[in-house]
Amino acid sequence: MYTHQLTELLKTFSAKEIMWFGKFLNSPYFNNRKRIIKLFRVLKRYYPEFDGKKFTKKDIYASVYGKAKFNDSTFRNLMSDLLQLALQFVKLEGIEKNNIESSLFLTRELFTRGNVNLLMSKMLQTEKLLESRNIIDADYFISKFKIYASRFFMNMLTQKTTNKVAVTKESEILIESIVFMLCYFVMESLKHNDILLRYSRSYNIKKNIDTVSNFLEIFKFDKIIDYIRENSNINVPVIEIYYKLLESFLDMDDIGKYYDFKKTLLSHSKYLGSNENNFLHSRLIDYNITKKNLGSSSSFDLDREIFELQKIFIKNEYYKTDSNSYLTLDLYRNVLLNCIIVRELHYMEEFISGYSGKLIPRHITNVENYSYALLYFEKGLYQKALSCINKVTFDQFVFKVDMKNLQLKINYELGYFESAMSVIDTYKHFIKNNQLLSESRRILHNNFVTYTLKLIQYKTGSSKISLSFLTDKIKKSKNIFDKGWLLEKIRQLSHHKKNQK
Repeated sequence: MYTHQLTELLKTFSAKEIMWFGKFLNSPYFNNRKRIIKLFRVLKRYYPEFDGKKFTKKDIYASVYGKAKFNDSTFRNLMSDLLQLALQFVKLEGIEKNNIESSLFLTRELFTRGNVNLLMSKMLQTEKLLESRNIIDADYFISKFKIYASRFFMNMLTQKTTNKVAVTKESEILIESIVFMLCYFVMESLKHNDILLRYSRSYNIKKNIDTVSNFLEIFKFDKIIDYIRENSNINVPVIEIYYKLLESFLDMDDIGKYYDFKKTLLSHSKYLGSNENNFLHSRLIDYNITKKNLGSSSSFDLDREIFELQKIFIKNEYYKTDSNSYLTLDLYRNVLLNCIIVRELHYMEEFISGYSGKLIPRHITNVENYSYALLYFEKGLYQKALSCINKVTFDQFVFKVDMKNLQLKINYELGYFESAMSVIDTYKHFIKNNQLLSESRRILHNNFVTYTLKLIQYKTGSSKISLSFLTDKIKKSKNIFDKGWLLEKIRQLSHHKKNQK
């Protein structure tokens, strides 16, 4: 199969964009080479997969050049030229989609051409457009900085300073531009320091954690925030929210800092943009997940807190960003698992029926069937769970390990031990051969399979196994998936054994 940077880019085009790209290529302003147009028409036949027996360099070349002898250099140059035009098209489409950015670009061009009246008119339109978004985010601040800075320097070039009042007024414009730049700097630097902190904690890089602490001390963000308050009319404490976010993660033992971050964020979420809400609310949830994973003590139920925050996240559609309107698979899975932990099965059912359709379309059917299988399993409706999971197409399923775990547990609960052994066999091969599984997760799931097999052997009488020894081994191990389920099954077997006596 032939692959090229051009075809990889074209795969990302929507059907509408493919149509418009064709019009773009047919415009003499952008392209006057008929070979380019012909090449695109050939490639378009293979959209969107760009695959097939005839999708080879020589076949494509023959479709463009007819009976001419194949020339690899000529073909590569033609593909490269079409790629450059595709990149230009993507750039223009991106500019058109971003009204604010394209408008600011136009004002910069007008500034260089010295067209004062048109420039001033356009800047007013841009500012109105920016304010009409009713969103305070980093893009808002950098755009306001560009508008105010341009206005100040244009006034310097075109207006004569006649009195102190005029100077004061112009100075205020410059001060506002400085404040907006400060806001942008604070938001972006705090956000990226938070990312650095998260990354460093994941890999235990203490030096980077110290770097974040030093950064906060060097810049004295509390003083910067005071300066912003004194010199602007910004009434949304978005800067404080980011500052409180970083503080809460730097000192996770101080629960007051977490509550302060949470209260400030929830009070002002409606003023924030989709990207900011997505990032900040995700971090609010991550705080509790991090504390739970660290085994830190807490004055409140971390699982319940995660559940309540996820409900807010889902209800307000904070999973949406400027670049993605779908519910992510990781978030969807985490909500399901947390519902099980806190035993909110009614909400879990509502969530599946209400939000599985918000996933990327190609995943909906499989994920929905798996979700109901998981729900019915938790309700003890094992036959219904088995019926649902049998509808999942494994080769196309994203939660492959999860499904194997659930298949095994369902067959165990139903007493279908022959089927369970078959699942164990394919499960082991999958764990061994899956390149994407980390070694720690491989051990985790291997241990789960091993102990489930021992339970089956005990149930079928094919092996002499001490339940107390098994309980002790599982309790002491830190590397077993679904330890709670295994211990519950042993408890049930022990109880049954006592009753038989």
